[in-house]
Amino acid sequence: PGAGATSKNLQNHYKNELYNKSKLNKATDIIFDYTQCNQKDTTMKGVVFTQFLEMVEDKFGFDVSDQMIETSGVSGIYTQAGNYPFSDMYDMVKALSDITQISVSDLIFTYGEYLFSVLITIYPEPIKKYSTTFDFIANVENVVHPEVKKLYPDSDLPTFELVSKDDVQMTIIYKSSKPLMDFAKGLMMGCAKHYNENITVNYETPSNVNGEFQARFNLIKK
Repeated sequence: PGAGATSKNLQNHYKNELYNKSKLNKATDIIFDYTQCNQKDTTMKGVVFTQFLEMVEDKFGFDVSDQMIETSGVSGIYTQAGNYPFSDMYDMVKALSDITQISVSDLIFTYGEYLFSVLITIYPEPIKKYSTTFDFIANVENVVHPEVKKLYPDSDLPTFELVSKDDVQMTIIYKSSKPLMDFAKGLMMGCAKHYNENITVNYETPSNVNGEFQARFNLIKK
């Protein structure tokens, strides 16, 4: 088969994989209006863009990646240390959703899960300090984010405020200038996968307080 057929097979395989994964928690998923993501006045670090493009090429093929960039109207050229409009990311995800018929929220979630596995390869030290998902997430603000700030001082990071934690349940408050709850959920699920733990992650309906998006996350260990 030609390159087009290969790309189509990748799309179908990954779409089925995402569908089977998303069925697990459909009853508690929040349907969020991601048009709120298209913000021109906020930026993201280039590493988020470069790794996103790598994921698209890996999961869907080069043809889909090229089509996504062309359809979205972005340059498609990013460096890890640069700052780029958040709207570029939203435009690419929206284009990819239209091409693959996979929802924006599922794509954002999957990228979060994918990026976690990449980041712990690039920056392995923080993950080595903890032995469980709950312990790692509870210390993101104290250990992980300070290290990120050393590398990228101008990065705009979310905050994770710990509300409660015991052996089987954890509650945190996500706060960010960007409504990327599904991205955060994907990162948390990627963390659980790393520690080989069976954990469900869900968030309640987010609020927008003076331009800051907030959402309560509930994590349950099975």
